[in-house]
Amino acid sequence: MLKGIIGGVIGGLLGAALWAGVTYYTDREFGWIAWIVGALVGALTGAFARDEASPMTGAAAALIALVSIAVGKFAVIHIYATKASEKIHSAYRVTDEIAVQAIADQVVEEWEKNSKPVNWPEGMSKDEAAEEKDYPKEIWSDAQGRWTAMSASQQQTYKQDLEAHHHEKMDEVIAAMEAEAFKKSFDLLDIIFALLAIASAYKLGTGDLGGGED
Repeated sequence: MLKGIIGGVIGGLLGAALWAGVTYYTDREFGWIAWIVGALVGALTGAFARDEASPMTGAAAALIALVSIAVGKFAVIHIYATKASEKIHSAYRVTDEIAVQAIADQVVEEWEKNSKPVNWPEGMSKDEAAEEKDYPKEIWSDAQGRWTAMSASQQQTYKQDLEAHHHEKMDEVIAAMEAEAFKKSFDLLDIIFALLAIASAYKLGTGDLGGGED
């Protein structure tokens, strides 16, 4: 039984890796690979169990196949999410204006903390402000002064910290989207292939290779 489970786990890892690899290099998802995952799990479970293959090893293979399919499916989603994350990260660069805006937000927080009134332009607020014209002139002037007072190395470090913070926040959003996408990723065709995979894993895991007795 233990040998069969070890074989099944190896098959599941190989199948999930195959699924993820094909998706990565083709940039497409093929749901039928789930069936291959199930077949690999069942075949290796039966092969490792040898003469001790039974309905018990078949059931273990079916369970391992189900878990492996879920892992493979999530790996596919993670690949797409990682590619999207890389594009977002590579495209985002903190400019001097973005840096000054971040300082302006800090100035606003300081004023509010000290109960100093912030006279926003009409129709504008802290949550909506995105560029110089959206901020009170005195706020932006203060932020600009703090920025120019920094040395070149300090400015560079500040911008790097802002980029790192932005990447961290985007990664949190993408991780949440991954989880949601995984929940909604199983359509009817995926379920059919998963059932076929589980059935194949069980059949092969019992040592039934489809042959008959002479």
